[in-house]
Amino acid sequence: MHELAVAESLVGMIAETAAGRRVVKVTLEVGDLSCVSVEALSFSFGLVSEGTAAQGAELDVRRTAGDALNLKSMELEESR
Repeated sequence: MHELAVAESLVGMIAETAAGRRVVKVTLEVGDLSCVSVEALSFSFGLVSEGTAAQGAELDVRRTAGDALNLKSMELEESR
């Protein structure tokens, strides 16, 4: 299941970018030809993100043409 490896890479990028801030939402573009199962990726993301800044974040996956897999945006919790 390569979605687990994709989720691990994704959470690593998110953690580095978030720099300790809590992540509220992550938006991805997943190409129809990427051979990525959105359901498996969502499940894997939930597992891998436990204990990280991305734990509990909404994962918004948007299907696109082609084979791309892009992290489009992250929404971070506002500082207090």
